[in-house]
Amino acid sequence: MHYVESITESVVTRVLELKNESTGTVDLCFDDSAVVSNKNFEFMKQGNSYDCKIKLFGDLVKEKEERTVACLITNVNVRIGNSDFLEVNVKDDVYYIPKEKVLNILEQDIILFKISRKDLIEVNDVIHEDLF
Repeated sequence: MHYVESITESVVTRVLELKNESTGTVDLCFDDSAVVSNKNFEFMKQGNSYDCKIKLFGDLVKEKEERTVACLITNVNVRIGNSDFLEVNVKDDVYYIPKEKVLNILEQDIILFKISRKDLIEVNDVIHEDLF
């Protein structure tokens, strides 16, 4: 579960500060779900907790650099909507990486991933419309 610490609204998108209640990790997550559908994450309110799935945007890298995390691959076959993801563990936090980003390294246990952004892709069983 993730606790909503804050929400920063802009014209059509927003950034949510989410705290993982199990690990204490705080993530800044981009939400553009209202741009693509009426079935979106606008129901999320500051001060409440939700079951969230967070997608990592970025690139595989060979060496550790700024904004790079070591990801332990925990599941290579996760389907969210009509999209395929890897489930990864970063210091006990669970994230999702699009499978097409890592097709050539699925046999590895640990990958280095340089994060450019984190997006909400599912909240309380509501799936982001872009994944269909």
